[in-house]
Amino acid sequence: MRLVDARQIQEMDRKTIENIGIPGLVLMENAARSWVAAAEPILRDAGRIIVFCGAGNNGGDGYAIARNLASQDYPCQAVAVKPPKSEDCIKNARFWESYGETVSWEQFFGSKYHLSGNDVLIDAILGTGIESSIRGPLVEILQTIDQLPGIKMAVDLPSGISASNGRLLGVGIRANHTITFQAEKVGHHLYPGKQYSGSLICQKITIREDFTDVNPEFHLIESESIRGYLPERKPDAYKNCFGHLAVLCGAPGTMGAAFLASHGAIKTGLGLLTAALPKSDQNAFLSRAPELMSFPQEDISTEWLKSFDALVVGCGLGRSAERWKPIEEILKNSRIPTIIDADGFYGIRDWANLHLDQCVLTPHPGEFAQMSGFEKPHDNAEKIEQGLRFVKRFPTTLVLKGAPTIIFSQSGQVFINSTGNVGMATAGSGDVLSGIIGGLLAQTVLPLHAALLGVWLHGKSGDLYSGQYGDESLTASNLIEYLGPAIQELKQ
Repeated sequence: MRLVDARQIQEMDRKTIENIGIPGLVLMENAARSWVAAAEPILRDAGRIIVFCGAGNNGGDGYAIARNLASQDYPCQAVAVKPPKSEDCIKNARFWESYGETVSWEQFFGSKYHLSGNDVLIDAILGTGIESSIRGPLVEILQTIDQLPGIKMAVDLPSGISASNGRLLGVGIRANHTITFQAEKVGHHLYPGKQYSGSLICQKITIREDFTDVNPEFHLIESESIRGYLPERKPDAYKNCFGHLAVLCGAPGTMGAAFLASHGAIKTGLGLLTAALPKSDQNAFLSRAPELMSFPQEDISTEWLKSFDALVVGCGLGRSAERWKPIEEILKNSRIPTIIDADGFYGIRDWANLHLDQCVLTPHPGEFAQMSGFEKPHDNAEKIEQGLRFVKRFPTTLVLKGAPTIIFSQSGQVFINSTGNVGMATAGSGDVLSGIIGGLLAQTVLPLHAALLGVWLHGKSGDLYSGQYGDESLTASNLIEYLGPAIQELKQ
């Protein structure tokens, strides 16, 4: 699914009004009617309905929503948090006067507004045009509304959330439900905006979606968009049809990383896997993983690597320069698709000489800061900016792990994952992800497609476990256990 940031949706809105000739007031009416239609299942059991309206076009939407609600006999009141200022907001506020009452914020706050849990509070105060920190009297107003009892529903975007990156602009209103218009916003899917948005519905309102020359491209990773990337499995196929993966991971004391990456990979439908392990640990490893083959790490070479379809390298290998120098030389001379993770971001020194177009890099924020030289990003805006700068300098597939994980393509597209939960913030989770992507790569899935598919499946595995047992007890091994059900759910 395509997502848009604040600038992109505003430009589409402008072109619809100026180039096509649909008046802004018509778009506002479309928005109000579609919002009410989507909200109806929630509103039918509401007590009072209070619409908090701002001064701009989001406030205009609010007055139009109030009018549409009143015309359907809903008990509705409008509160002017600020006096109407934009042209269309002024018009809709005037239209509303023939249908119901408007009170100022001071009047509302000074009255004994006895609200209950089934009252509905509609947030139509700030829209997609606000990107700077909120100041002045509005700070206390938003804080007060946020603390009021009742069901909170946002119009387009919760007030106080950036549409472009989900940042909290100092203070905001946490919605139980958000009904947005035409296209979901990037800020709906990045924290804390995702948490503040609650359940999300998108309604089309005849804004002309024009993605010509839109940069960057934002996408949400959903099942519908990645289902076609699953490798085909013909009924008469045999194991050599499904790829042979090399896993160069693990060291004394960190063999769990090699085990998790290997088992994550084999669960993707991979045909064969060879784990390159320290000689001293091979027997202990294979006693837990009889499906796998092993090879001494001490004997690996460029020639050895040529017999594989893909490689996972870095998980639990250690960070010493002495250990990584020969590995980096092998990587420079190898052209097979490769996942680089974990200690690889500390051990590899010369990224420019690797064949990064065939690689998928999977750092968490600290590892990304180490490899890129950027400071650790403070928020999503910096994370997106840094990711785009990195893939422009080193065209590759970059997977920035986090909540949510964000993937950057070689051409500068940005993909936001829709699956996963806080329980996945646990030891070994990243090793499993590397194995999953590696298993898909070895089955000839393209690097970007393998990253998109792998990240979604990884998160879905965590969600399936969490749905049964909660977040707290989730371990990396559970992610492997639930990978099969995740694949089946995707196929269905």
